[in-house]
Amino acid sequence: MYTIAVDIGGTFTDVIAIDNRSGDTAMGKALTTPGDLQQGVLNGLADAAANLSTSVPALLGQTERMVHATTQSSNAVFAFSGARTAVLTTRGFGDTLTIMRATGRVAGLSVFERHHYRATAKPRLLVDERDIFEIPERVDAEGEVVTPLDEAEVARVARLLVERAYEAVAVAYLFSHQNPGHERRTAEIIRREAPQLYVSVSADVAPVMGEYERSATALFNAYVGPVIDSYLSRLERTLADKGLKQKLLIVQANGGLATVAQTVPIYTIESGPAAGVVGTAHMAERLGHRNVIATDVGGTTFKVAIVESGAWSYSTQTVLNQYQLRLPMIDLASIGAGGGSIAWVDGQRLRIGPKSASADPGPACYGLGGTEPTVTDADVVLGYIAPDNFLGGRMKLHRDRAMDAIRTRIADPLFGGDLIAAAAGIRKVVDSQMADLIRKCTLERGYDPRDFVMMAYGGAGPVHAASYAAEAGATKLLVPYFATVHSAYGAALSDIRFSLQFSEPIVLPNDAARIEKIFKDMEAKGTEALERADVPPANRRYNRWVEARYRRQVHQLRIPAPAVIDEATLAPLARAFEREYERLFGPGSGMADAGIELVNYGVDAVGVVDKAPWKEAPRGGAVAPSSTRDAYCPLRQAMVPTPIYDGPSLPPGTEIAGPAVIEHPGTTIVILAGQSASIDAFRHTHITIASNDKGGRDGRQ
Repeated sequence: MYTIAVDIGGTFTDVIAIDNRSGDTAMGKALTTPGDLQQGVLNGLADAAANLSTSVPALLGQTERMVHATTQSSNAVFAFSGARTAVLTTRGFGDTLTIMRATGRVAGLSVFERHHYRATAKPRLLVDERDIFEIPERVDAEGEVVTPLDEAEVARVARLLVERAYEAVAVAYLFSHQNPGHERRTAEIIRREAPQLYVSVSADVAPVMGEYERSATALFNAYVGPVIDSYLSRLERTLADKGLKQKLLIVQANGGLATVAQTVPIYTIESGPAAGVVGTAHMAERLGHRNVIATDVGGTTFKVAIVESGAWSYSTQTVLNQYQLRLPMIDLASIGAGGGSIAWVDGQRLRIGPKSASADPGPACYGLGGTEPTVTDADVVLGYIAPDNFLGGRMKLHRDRAMDAIRTRIADPLFGGDLIAAAAGIRKVVDSQMADLIRKCTLERGYDPRDFVMMAYGGAGPVHAASYAAEAGATKLLVPYFATVHSAYGAALSDIRFSLQFSEPIVLPNDAARIEKIFKDMEAKGTEALERADVPPANRRYNRWVEARYRRQVHQLRIPAPAVIDEATLAPLARAFEREYERLFGPGSGMADAGIELVNYGVDAVGVVDKAPWKEAPRGGAVAPSSTRDAYCPLRQAMVPTPIYDGPSLPPGTEIAGPAVIEHPGTTIVILAGQSASIDAFRHTHITIASNDKGGRDGRQ
């Protein structure tokens, strides 16, 4: 029986099929089909089935678990292609979403962009003023009803929404996290009067403090809800028609899985990258690495996450299109720099991204109509990617078109017509951007990259990792054997996970019984969710956490909470917060006299799934290069003959000195001069970067 996982990226749709008994693994890869994402999924499944010498129906019929990570919600937000959405809010608070807590102009922007404040602007709104309806009702901060809900007005507005052809509605009332009664009654009335509307209730989506963040989360969930529901329902039916007997499981931003029926649409944001971090943590544990920097280079973005002591970090707040949302998700940092990122001239400066050619029309070398030069085009021109061996030879690239695009738009205006210098410049700029983000995620948090193993994956990750890892100061680099589908691999290993949250400020060391009840109530809800997902009791786990702060502060830190809260465990909990605070902000930065306040509480209800074993590769075999071709050497600033190795045929124990290129069906590993690589028993590639070599420290080998 197989576990199959599918991850839709901006350029490619990745599939991995793992035999749960033997550990045998096959991958599939297909171009993402933005107009109909389901078609890309089916194409990827067909490729994986072909690699197993079987058919899609036969493969699905032998599938024990089917997992899917999707970019559909992100696509709908950034393309403004979501549902026509209305918002119902408390009378007098209709401007909450447009005020944006006064941070809307700069939320999510880089330091450089913030310094040019006059050039900033609030994002395009998902709703206009005419889409916001104020409802007579009011609950106070303690959850007491001040003004009863005007049910007749709710019914009138619901009928009006149907007349005006709305598709979804977000219900976000003041202090609903303390008393969700008005919101839930409103949802009942809307479903009675307008059953065709998708209803998003803020107390269900983000039951935490923060009127703006809770409202924005409910709005985004409503905006993408009909799109996600329609897509997932249709995909599940299609897979069932083709032979799948199991429920389709969906990856969430928290790195866990949920059934289609239990999926909260907005929780699918960044689900693919989150799965990649899960895969990184699992692989690091198997290989004995406790501290890892996960780097994911896809077609449109570069993402970084930290795995420390075997665990990834979580964030309960994220920024999406400059809106601040409250979501339980793996902490990821990203920039618009990937294989499809477009190179362009800004005055006399070379810029890369954030705009991407994506899959349609794609880089110029794809020959699908793209004319803008991209990072992938530069890699082809520099000899790192073989035009005849892209995707294992299934997709032919056009080096001449890549050359034309770079020459016309970059080389002629900036490099005096020097094509190779222009392509090398594109690569250098994008690698520097990636290294900058790595430094931001490590050095600015008190981490030394030399204390971490850097893992590189995604289709473009191994092509660039040797450069950006060296520039960021890393000394050890790991490229998984299935790097090109690593996020799909992580999805296949993900557990079922439901993240529950609750807000109530409590100053320590008070109210241990109340705190324990909060956790018990959430665990009961988690148990119900796990039961609906068919998780047996023996596989259920519950992880508690709190967000705490010193009193009179406005930001919180997340720390683990003990399995039982009583008078004896409150003091250790407070000390854990103080240690984490001083780790982040320095010794002596704590303010114990101010008192510690717990603000938010959470439980991750986990359904542990069985993982397939790893299968060792057979030893012995040739290690000679399969060919030689000219590839760019940064140290010499010229194209030089470079040995090319066939990755799948390299036996464990192989040692390779740079410069060299290792080709795999879905990606290419570049090893620079002064670096060395070795192949382990599972065919993962380990690259050593000299830390005492200046060239190795700035990526210029």
